[in-house]
Amino acid sequence: MRDVIVAAAKALLWERGVAATSPAALLAAAEVGQGSLYHHFRSKQQWALAAIEALAADLDAETAAVLDDPSASGLARILAYLEHPRAARAGCRLGRLAFDPQVAADPTLSAPISDYFARTRAALAAAARDAVAAGELRADPDDLAAALVAVVQGGFVLARAADDDSAMTAATRATAALVRAARLTEESR
Repeated sequence: MRDVIVAAAKALLWERGVAATSPAALLAAAEVGQGSLYHHFRSKQQWALAAIEALAADLDAETAAVLDDPSASGLARILAYLEHPRAARAGCRLGRLAFDPQVAADPTLSAPISDYFARTRAALAAAARDAVAAGELRADPDDLAAALVAVVQGGFVLARAADDDSAMTAATRATAALVRAARLTEESR
């Protein structure tokens, strides 16, 4: 029953955010009674936190699937991250929650979001360090990782604002082209 409630909360938080999701909406979406909800969660903060942590785990798995390929070069992993297909107009499941007033006001709810982005930046920085060590790129790995995450998050915002997935595609395609252009050639090493 707890998993059903968390799954429904994940969907509602992605669609509405924390502040706009009431316990009544969660009960209706999960198709459970109030007793079931309060058996597993004593408060809105608890079920919202469980949903946010589950969303972060989902996104961690997606990020790992793209970035944790030991057979791929650092540059290839960076490009795979940029070129990974995304439902851009739907927005980032966690990025959009960072602006939710209830999340912004509650360090307990915002921590898993901050932690997810830190893990993503760390994975991208590791790929960038591998690319630098292999002579594929010349860049500060941490700065590049921050820029890559910012491009993707900005792509989500632009796509949602324009109601057009091509805004994300343009941002990530242009950034991938810049990364490719920054590759070190034999002559520049």
